[in-house]
Amino acid sequence: MKTSSKKKSLNPADWEAATLDVIAHQGVSAVAVENIAKDLGVTKGSFYWHFANRKDLIISALKSWQRDDRAVIKEKIWSIKDPQERLNAWFSLSAQPLQSHLIYATLLADRQHDYVAKLLKEVTMERLAYLQKSYQAIGYPEDQAKQQALLAYSVYVGYLHMAKTLHGKFKDTDNIESYARYVAGQLIPSGKKPAAEG
Repeated sequence: MKTSSKKKSLNPADWEAATLDVIAHQGVSAVAVENIAKDLGVTKGSFYWHFANRKDLIISALKSWQRDDRAVIKEKIWSIKDPQERLNAWFSLSAQPLQSHLIYATLLADRQHDYVAKLLKEVTMERLAYLQKSYQAIGYPEDQAKQQALLAYSVYVGYLHMAKTLHGKFKDTDNIESYARYVAGQLIPSGKKPAAEG
């Protein structure tokens, strides 16, 4: 049971986090203000202190997810100087059971919403750009790096789709870390020497 002090301390971030949890497991269409208010232990009326309507809440939550995703990539991947290590970190992070991956996989099926499609495109293009820059840094020409980045990202999206379709069974029956290392070994050439990054 939520206390009254807890109710008073709720802020937009609390609503956004609860909304992202619904999106991750059930999709955008399952977001219902009344249900989220109940889960948070507040009245539906308190929702309007922070958001104009349901769509406003969803967009705000997705933008929060996008900001957090950028921060994680910047900290855990792009901060790595060596491009081969950076790519290895990408594949390792991609296989981890993070809520962000669940959200992304769910959004791929919710592209009928214009605001979802727009944000999904932004996130995808940003991630592809990170991968392309890393492949260029290990010696690929720009056009080839672009194709290699697309191939690597397609493997990531395919894995997410399969893991979600199998409802976690893929994770239970396979060693995910070994899988990530295997994929990295296939898609990161060991013979290339890193090009100078400037």
